[in-house]
Amino acid sequence: MRNISFIRITVVFILFSEIIIGQITRRVLFLGNSYTSVNNLPQLISDVALSAGDTLMFDSNTPGGYQLLDHNTDSVTRSKIMAGGWQYVVMQGQSQEPVLEHNRFLSGGKDLENIIKQYNPCAVPLTYMTWGRKNGDSANCMYYPLVCTYDGMDTTIRRAYMYLSKNLNCEVSPVSTVWRYLRYNFPQIELYQSDESHPSAAGSYAAACCFYTAIFKKDPSLITNNFSLTQSEAAIIRNAAKLIVYDSLSFYDFKKPPLAQIGTQVGAGYNELNFYSRAQGINQNYLWDLGDGTIDSLGYSYHGYLSDGSYYVTLTTNTCDLQGLHTSFTDTIVQFCSHDPSVFTENPWLCYNDTLYTSVADSYQWFAYDDSLPETGQFLPDYRRYAVSGFSVVTTLNGCSERSRSYSEAPLWTGYYFDAIGDPCDGDTVVFSVLHINGSLTGTENILWYKNDTLLQSITNEDTLLIYSSGKYECRVINPLSECPVDTTSQVLFYDCGLISVNEINHDPEYRLYPNPATTFVKIDSGNQPFSDHLDILNFTGAIVKTIECSNDIPLDISELSEGIYFFRFGKNSTKVYKLIVQ
Repeated sequence: MRNISFIRITVVFILFSEIIIGQITRRVLFLGNSYTSVNNLPQLISDVALSAGDTLMFDSNTPGGYQLLDHNTDSVTRSKIMAGGWQYVVMQGQSQEPVLEHNRFLSGGKDLENIIKQYNPCAVPLTYMTWGRKNGDSANCMYYPLVCTYDGMDTTIRRAYMYLSKNLNCEVSPVSTVWRYLRYNFPQIELYQSDESHPSAAGSYAAACCFYTAIFKKDPSLITNNFSLTQSEAAIIRNAAKLIVYDSLSFYDFKKPPLAQIGTQVGAGYNELNFYSRAQGINQNYLWDLGDGTIDSLGYSYHGYLSDGSYYVTLTTNTCDLQGLHTSFTDTIVQFCSHDPSVFTENPWLCYNDTLYTSVADSYQWFAYDDSLPETGQFLPDYRRYAVSGFSVVTTLNGCSERSRSYSEAPLWTGYYFDAIGDPCDGDTVVFSVLHINGSLTGTENILWYKNDTLLQSITNEDTLLIYSSGKYECRVINPLSECPVDTTSQVLFYDCGLISVNEINHDPEYRLYPNPATTFVKIDSGNQPFSDHLDILNFTGAIVKTIECSNDIPLDISELSEGIYFFRFGKNSTKVYKLIVQ
């Protein structure tokens, strides 16, 4: 197949962004609740922006207690969105919503984004990352342990907003991260009102500095408006916004720049090609010309050509950024020819260690769903290593490539299954266990645990596995008495959920804990500098489990600690936290 591609991008018009000698004007709509309305946050952002030489034109709708889904059906919200012309639309959920109603929070954010893009195709959604309550949420602690402490609640809220923002390809105003930095480094600045939930004047000022930085992409040190704070308090908060937000702007920006590209894939069936857009940015519409008289307007096209040959394929799409709407054009030439591949099994029923195979061809590429596999031969042995179903193969014969239909027949299941207790994030403690549908294991099984396809020799024949780090974990149960002797459980790939502890805000380590992992004793290495300090040992929920006075001359007895992840905090008001794994 020979591809010829080029891209032409023409700017059609520019929306709103007015840059004159460094001065910027932004049009922003705020959708939230009392966390936004208290202290009139939109006006405060406008005031601090003006003091830095910039202009914020805004409107808002912030009924008390509103969730994201509430805005989707609110007539006032919809009318303000439909007014159009917004460059940013701030999305703020109810303070407990990301934790207590996580799925509703995510679906509400997605639905709201769809409404925003319908009437403001170039607007950038900007999520307002709120904070954990001052001492956690005691009313819901017994039902949701993650909210029992400030750290647990705040971390969970942060993860939810980062996850939502990544899925929406939008930007984040990380107010909670700025608050956390201030709480641990400058506890004398009170960020909360007496209800331990809503922001004080200092809390709203911190949010305003954060939003100014996120919206205008400028150093908050330029701000001269101190609101009602002392000069020193305001300066501390502005510096926090600079450190957390301005110095890491790209970390909180999930937008993709405008660019159009055509992707092609051999179709899932006889005589078919799949075309899909790789256009980045905010895309409104697509126009495909598939070269045989067929026109399509979706972001993808499944197309079967009636005859072999070369076809000239074009894609025209609209993309957006803050400067406005752009028309992007790209094209490619595809060479099409066909044959009819199929996938076969070696047995009338499937066991987990069986083999799939296809017809003889010149070359082969196996897939599990849309992910290519390392297997490039006629046979796919022990196929269950990769997935449960959804297998296909692309074969090439006489220069022509075709993709088989997806093979989705489920293998014969012998009754074992895989369970996980814990939060699948790098650094969290998770227990994996092997169970049987009829209750307890039979006792005839040989249990093999794998990490990243490597056998964990030390823990074979164990029906539970305690883990602490990322990786692809897999368990294979071998029972010679079963019709299918090998039953492979689901694979789990852990992921890094982002900033989960205060030590991750650019602190250089002063101490080293060793050994790590540890079992009964741990020593503290402070280099050549002797020390004596107050030490808090916290569990992964943020609760203090032990407090001692320590020095680098005395080993610490940790034998009473159960297995898991702990954090050592030196000094009562310190933000320097060090992780220790106890085995």
